Amino acid sequence: MYERILVPTDGRENTERAIDEAIDLAGEHDATLHTLYVINSAAIAPGIDFDDLEEIGQQAVDYVANRARENGVEDVERNVIHGLRHRAILQYADEHDIDLVVLGRRQKLDHLLRGSVSERVSSEATIPVLIVDQDG
Repeated sequence: MYERILVPTDGRENTERAIDEAIDLAGEHDATLHTLYVINSAAIAPGIDFDDLEEIGQQAVDYVANRARENGVEDVERNVIHGLRHRAILQYADEHDIDLVVLGRRQKLDHLLRGSVSERVSSEATIPVLIVDQDG
């Protein structure tokens, strides 16, 4: 049913349940798991070094890839890109022919203050989006 599953990560604990769900689904469907870290161009302050942000992003996608391999999912694509988060996720999904996007939803107060990437992706996507509530 799914050949390519995308799980964006921001490297924080709020994506753990989404990562677990994406790994489980990739294993069940023998799918390629794509993990993506988006360096949010809109949130970068002057003087911040892109190399530092890229290193953080690489660590985040490596973490997902290692967890996937520990759980028997060997086919993992890791990517760190720049852009506006929801747009970058949607563009990546389109360019890589993704079948399913698995996203974590932040705590309600957090996404009310910042806006919800998961809600924007799900409302604009042309493919299925699974939103995993990180609050349990």
